[in-house]
Amino acid sequence: MAKTVEQHLGEVDSSRLRSKLKKLLLYRLVLAFFFLIVTIGVESRRNGALPSGLFRPLYLFSCILFLFTIIGALGLKRIRRLERFALVQILFDLGAITVLVYMTGGIESSFSSLYMLVIFSAALLLDRRASLLSAAACSLVYGIVLELQCFSWLSPLQIAAGAVQPRDSRTYLFNVLINTAAFFLVGLLAGYLALELQRSKLRIREKESDLKALQTLHTSIVQSMSSGVLTVDLEERVIFANNAATESLGKTTEEITGRRVEEIFPDIDFSQIQNGSEHDTTRHGSRFETCYNHPAGMTAVFGYSASALRMESGKTFGWLIVFTDLTKHKALEEHLQRMERLVLAGKMAAEIAHEIKNPLAAMSGAVQMLMEEPALSPLNQRLTGIVQREIERVNGLVSEFLWMTKGSPQSARIEDVEVCPVIEEIVSLLRANKKATASHSIRTGFHAKPVIAIDALHLRRILWNLLVNAIEAMPRGGELSISVGLEQIAAPPGRMVKIDVQDRGCGIPESALKRIFDPFFTTKTNGTGLGLSVVYQLMEKAAGKVEVSGRQPGQGTTFSLFFPPSSSFSLAK
Repeated sequence: MAKTVEQHLGEVDSSRLRSKLKKLLLYRLVLAFFFLIVTIGVESRRNGALPSGLFRPLYLFSCILFLFTIIGALGLKRIRRLERFALVQILFDLGAITVLVYMTGGIESSFSSLYMLVIFSAALLLDRRASLLSAAACSLVYGIVLELQCFSWLSPLQIAAGAVQPRDSRTYLFNVLINTAAFFLVGLLAGYLALELQRSKLRIREKESDLKALQTLHTSIVQSMSSGVLTVDLEERVIFANNAATESLGKTTEEITGRRVEEIFPDIDFSQIQNGSEHDTTRHGSRFETCYNHPAGMTAVFGYSASALRMESGKTFGWLIVFTDLTKHKALEEHLQRMERLVLAGKMAAEIAHEIKNPLAAMSGAVQMLMEEPALSPLNQRLTGIVQREIERVNGLVSEFLWMTKGSPQSARIEDVEVCPVIEEIVSLLRANKKATASHSIRTGFHAKPVIAIDALHLRRILWNLLVNAIEAMPRGGELSISVGLEQIAAPPGRMVKIDVQDRGCGIPESALKRIFDPFFTTKTNGTGLGLSVVYQLMEKAAGKVEVSGRQPGQGTTFSLFFPPSSSFSLAK
């Protein structure tokens, strides 16, 4: 059954009622102490003897008031039915005030106004109906006291007043009517105020509930965003960071909040963003990019926007920074651009490869015939040797073009290939072809003997190009390390076959790093710029990937190849 608004408002929360009862007991204790002080003061003026028989009932009243209040305060924690306890306290106050009025002269008493406190207490502790009932009870007991006094059935103590003035019945009746009217007027007023107070509290609770729901919704939206969100105060210190921000930055909320923005993003010129937003009030923030040194040791690229947080008056009270990790997007973008350049190079190769191959074959045959002539002079022999060498160089360049367009003629032959024997074979070829001299030390470390599914010619081509590049990076000799093992990677998750080719050469400059896999880009004097392009394309065909590390000049370079293992290979090996 649905409750009326008034009934709903009449239900007092137990914790709030308990708090009100504590205040009531405290106020009663203060009033009892005040009454005791006043009694002592009045008696000291009347005579010097303490205590006298006339004031003994007042001291007894004060002691009873103290005792009942202390007992009520001690037992309040164990009370479960607080409404009944509140009713008992109101009845006790009503009885105590009635006794006080009686002892201080009845109709002559100055304490009849204390009935108003009982009415207000009933209204504040319970409800409007309780205030009206308490007003009726106050009128009843006060009227009874005056009626008994009028018929001389009770003789109140004469303490505060002087000689008793004779009064007729009309005076008693008039006093009862006036006080009754005052009691009910106060009861109505107190009940109305109590009702409005309850309604105000209910509205405040509803607003608090709505505000809490709105805050929960706001927090859920911000925390569930995939982009990082930072709020910054006017001193450029972070005061809030959502979950995506802590994950992207690799820090906890405590490590982020309270820090200046420049400590997190050193490349951000926050003053320019602030000045730009202040001059352009219609702008909601521009898009920028910055680098971030992740605690894991990698460099991330973040795209971010900054917007001013303004009050309704237009005054700025903070800043909002929304950022997204673009590292993977940048890598994908570079990969797509590189593949586009490879496709373009492949188209070029497809157009010119066959046109060049035929003339080269004719030129090579003619030069070989000239070299077989017995009467050929030494100068002509040297010149034909140069021509033959350059023809072979051009033929190798065209062959690289053909690898980029369609791979080897047997590129469709995917088979299980053991990695370690292929590496040993290529190392032997490098020494046989004198690519690797005596000054080059080649070390192999096979921590596993994996098997991968790939075209064997592709794998040989990949390893040959990388090993030749590593040796050419050490023209005066040095150590070349080749290691094979298994490694767990995060993206895509799983275990992969890893081949590291590490040299001790001059390294790769940071400016050239992004272009080393581009066709025709080379840092060598006699390089074609196609070797690493072929490696990159063949790794893509094998569903693998290639990474470069050791980028500082003079510290060598490490190329890491990642291949998915063959289904016939046990990862436990």
